[in-house]
Amino acid sequence: MPLVRVKPDDLGQVAAVVDILNAARRVDDPEALPQLVELLAGELAYGWDLEPPEQFLYTPDAADDPVATLAIDLPQRDNRHLFWAQIMVHPDHRRRGHGSWLMSEVLRMAAEAGRPTVWVETVEDDHGARAFVEQFGFVYASHDARRRQVLAEVDQEAVNRLYAAAELAAADYRLERLQPPISDETLSELIEVTAAINDAPMGELTFEDEFFDLARMQDSETARERRGDHSYRVIARHREAGEIGGHTMVVTHPLRPAVAGQADTAVARSHRGHRLGLLLKIDMMRWLAQTEPQVEMIETWNNVENDFMINVNEALGYRLSQVYATYELNLAGQVART
Repeated sequence: MPLVRVKPDDLGQVAAVVDILNAARRVDDPEALPQLVELLAGELAYGWDLEPPEQFLYTPDAADDPVATLAIDLPQRDNRHLFWAQIMVHPDHRRRGHGSWLMSEVLRMAAEAGRPTVWVETVEDDHGARAFVEQFGFVYASHDARRRQVLAEVDQEAVNRLYAAAELAAADYRLERLQPPISDETLSELIEVTAAINDAPMGELTFEDEFFDLARMQDSETARERRGDHSYRVIARHREAGEIGGHTMVVTHPLRPAVAGQADTAVARSHRGHRLGLLLKIDMMRWLAQTEPQVEMIETWNNVENDFMINVNEALGYRLSQVYATYELNLAGQVART
């Protein structure tokens, strides 16, 4: 078979995937961080919450080495209608039908799995990729933007003024800094505010609210620990009620010490309007400066319709790096049309 599933502990296979991904990124998205073998191996072993994606290498009959890679993700806790695919063909082997073969396989796999909603993602200004997915019936559904905060370029005086104003607006809250291990009691308190991420815009994607419970919170902590991540979380707790009203989390890894990745920032509905998002993110910046002063850049992703968070990020010095578009295909609708 031309498709071989990659085993996370087979670093030779993982390295072959990384070579293809990095070659493609140099062409499609030159500002993207290069993938690292150990980081991808951890992702394939543990995922974000112990639901790892599946990765495949594609070697057509006439080739000696893999020329493309396919990643698929089938959520299990929610959105069980969804089949998320990423096809990446090495730039030296494009325009030879490999992408079409892989897309046909994606649609077969999705149908076999009973997953009628298929997503694929492309760089927004890659018109060739857009034409490719549209010929299979995909339609544009959403787009997300990558922004980066280069810490050396941040106007710290402006940030301090923002913090002072946010502190006044959030006088009823106190900030707490959390690092693993986090108790089950605190993880249970975090469920509601974590689920607040469901209020973030998703464009026209067919997507149901993600489900969070203590088990998923525990699995997320376990996955980060096993991947070797260093995670930092700041929460805003209401002084009188004791509820956690907002949180933000950033993750670093020793193999990429100069870069931090922004995970969720969310504020529960009943606690909005107090500038908690701004307060939390600034406190996180200050904490990282103390504990991981080698960090030079923080990277974040937002749906382009998420004006509130984009405005917060840009006020803190984040600048646009790249925009990706997500395309969706409804297999059930496709069958009905034929």
